[in-house]
Amino acid sequence: MGTLLADMVLDAVRLGSGWECRVREIAAERLGVPVAAVSEAEILSASVDSRRGAPKILLTLRVEAAGVPASPPELFAGFVPEVPRLAPRFASLRHPLVVGTGPAGIYAALLLAESGCEPIILDRGAPVEERTADCENFLRTRTLDPASNLLVGEGGAGTFSDGKLYTGIKDRRAGWVKQIMAECGAPDEIRWKSRAHAGSDSLRRVAANLRRRIEARGGRFLFHTEVVDVAVRSGVCAGVVTASGETITAPLTLIAPGLGGRELVRNLTRRAAWEPKPFQIGCRIEHPQDFIDLRMYRMPRPAALGAAEYHLVSRRSRRHVASFCMCPGGEIVNATAWEHRSATNGMSFFARDGKFANSCLIATFAPGELGSPEETWERIAALERACFVSGGGDYTLPAQDAAAFLRRRDGLSSRAGSPAVGIRPGRIDELVPAELFAALDAALRDFDARVPGFIRRGRFIGVESCVSSPIRFLRDPVSGASSLPRLYLAGEGCGAAGGIISAACHSLLLFTQEKK
Repeated sequence: MGTLLADMVLDAVRLGSGWECRVREIAAERLGVPVAAVSEAEILSASVDSRRGAPKILLTLRVEAAGVPASPPELFAGFVPEVPRLAPRFASLRHPLVVGTGPAGIYAALLLAESGCEPIILDRGAPVEERTADCENFLRTRTLDPASNLLVGEGGAGTFSDGKLYTGIKDRRAGWVKQIMAECGAPDEIRWKSRAHAGSDSLRRVAANLRRRIEARGGRFLFHTEVVDVAVRSGVCAGVVTASGETITAPLTLIAPGLGGRELVRNLTRRAAWEPKPFQIGCRIEHPQDFIDLRMYRMPRPAALGAAEYHLVSRRSRRHVASFCMCPGGEIVNATAWEHRSATNGMSFFARDGKFANSCLIATFAPGELGSPEETWERIAALERACFVSGGGDYTLPAQDAAAFLRRRDGLSSRAGSPAVGIRPGRIDELVPAELFAALDAALRDFDARVPGFIRRGRFIGVESCVSSPIRFLRDPVSGASSLPRLYLAGEGCGAAGGIISAACHSLLLFTQEKK
């Protein structure tokens, strides 16, 4: 019996649905041995190649079979997740504070809890079960709870998103993050799919189970507890100050406020060193999913494949534009955390079986291009208020056909779309800053040349303002701490990372790296 690392290229058109359950048969056929000779076949990675010809699935399996030569053990090393270990200097910590339950906060809390530190975790929002009910109430009544919505609450913004679990960072702890998610209720395939996603439906289950796992290891959660500042004593961070005026002391504090924590981030700029950084804003564009399938696969979607996705980058103008957070078979949501403002995001369930595909077309702005960070935040807030007014003042989202956007005129061919809050005709071309319009104008023409019909079949819906932070807090390159001793700042809101996996890995890095 040998253990073999087997790479295979499968014809996705001929493969059919449910192929994941037939990997033993697939392995036996490719190895030229009877199925009975294959005792086990485990998927280590799978990706789709649809660049030319019929789409293919690129598969790597670990196969145990009789009559096959064993592969060298070192070939399997890259598929083994690295389990993070708390750095020894933190071993004696008891009851450190973690502020924020998004990926950066919750994975730091999990590491601390599993290391016996019994962390206290604070979030101004609600537990995910209550948060889900609040979001449903928002859709039903259009009454927003600023502390519990599609952007703020347990699990962070990612809980009500597509739940993408792929990243450009090279960090073997990413495999551990996905493994923990699978153990907490995410589909098992997230461990091996190259462009894995969990979907909002499973992420809600994961968030609740992560909380229970941390509590079982001595962690304690304080929801509905808004942190407004840090407590400073003798030049070091001694804990946090809450909106009620209470000071909660701790030997160490990690704050991961997310992009919904702008007010807290602004307060923290008075406490810790920071620098301006490039940031992005953009607009959601929506297409029929069957159109995207046809363009990406060059045929109707094969049964073996999921809803097609795309990644586009345009360099036709001085300001590059890229598709971001693409949600196949998903919906556009109004993920605002502020009353009388609207801000879009993309969301999908694991099945990705919706009729529409959407992504955000984002453009990057240089540090200071829209003024100081304070001025930038105010301009973003003004954009969100204008979007709210354009949608009719009830959180309905304004929409405009991409062709009408380019011609700078009214135009919405259909009100049938994915947003549960609904859409109405609006002038997106007049909402966005002139710099963003010019970039989107050039990018749309470029994308249409590569994906014919991208303009004709597309429409912009709302504006996307919670993409990244205009500032980055500085941290010690060795210890990972901020300029204020005993204060650690992590995640998207602090300008440190973007996306579920990179945010989680960044906070894990802070507590695993050794201080030289």
